[in-house]
Amino acid sequence: MNRVLCVVIIVLLVACGALSLGLNHYRDNAITYKAQRDKKARELELANATITD
Repeated sequence: MNRVLCVVIIVLLVACGALSLGLNHYRDNAITYKAQRDKKARELELANATITD
């Protein structure tokens, strides 16, 4: 029983580690995407302001 419990705990720890790495990867991608989106939105606003002047 003790060996089974130890294996289950190790599997859960590995799964938590993998989820943590995956979450961090997608979070970084989301932050990068948001920065790119905001930059392009600002450039579009400036272009539209130039056209209407």
